[in-house]
Amino acid sequence: MRRKIPSPVMLQAFELSARTLSFTQAADSLSLTQSAVSHQIQSLEDFLGVRLFERVRKRLQLTSAGEILLLRLTPALDALESAIIETVSTEPASSVLRLGVVPAVATQWLIPRLPHFQREHPRITLTLVTRLPFNFQNNSLDAAINLGNTRWPGARSDWLMDEHMIVVCTPEMAAATLRTPDDLPRVPMLQMTFRPHAWHDWLAASGLPAEGTTGGMKFESFSLVLRAAVAGLGAAVMPRLLVEEELEDGRLVSPFGPVVRSPTSYYLVYPPANVTLPALQAFRGWLMRQTGAPAD
Repeated sequence: MRRKIPSPVMLQAFELSARTLSFTQAADSLSLTQSAVSHQIQSLEDFLGVRLFERVRKRLQLTSAGEILLLRLTPALDALESAIIETVSTEPASSVLRLGVVPAVATQWLIPRLPHFQREHPRITLTLVTRLPFNFQNNSLDAAINLGNTRWPGARSDWLMDEHMIVVCTPEMAAATLRTPDDLPRVPMLQMTFRPHAWHDWLAASGLPAEGTTGGMKFESFSLVLRAAVAGLGAAVMPRLLVEEELEDGRLVSPFGPVVRSPTSYYLVYPPANVTLPALQAFRGWLMRQTGAPAD
């Protein structure tokens, strides 16, 4: 019989939020955004059918149901963690995972989260490869994080997260010039040569005129476009998950919506023969928790 248990991500988000009475501190501990933690709490409340938190004079407090859950959940998570640590201790001393990663995802999203993975799995050594396209035929890779659709011939794929595009610029540009989408013609529109239709697609999906959007400085890599936007050279359309750090520290802002979902998503892709690799199993489980994707 299937157990009626919420996802581990929901439970971890609740337990940390309940102990600290802060979604922000919980997000820092889990290497997630505050909005992601808030979403996990809302999902848990929907799953249980009860409110777990309430705000009293702008301060976060547990409801009676939340206090009961915290009292029972903490020892259960402690026991689960002990079991996991005992399991991890059986990993081979020289376990290596060769992982292909889209360069921008590696630098902007994955690497900042890897210290957490290393703490959980100190015996696994990751080798990151950013050469495109990824090739499993010569056995040079065990798995890859890639952008695409559900069809990966000859490989298994696990959905990780959708890609959402937003307009970003410096706070100064937003305050002085870029307050509504109608102001876009007044600022340089930075172009990505590897996504030449990014502006056109965002404007079209937003119901705005999309003609004449191919002018402006052009860049051949995501990192160059990002640096140009931070330097105030213009506005750019960027994947939101790849500019989280710049948005959080205030170097960039998203002056207006909408958020436009891309037709492609991020997947963990690997040959079927690799599904039993202990290092891949460990990394896959950790990665699913980071993105909030279903583990099965």
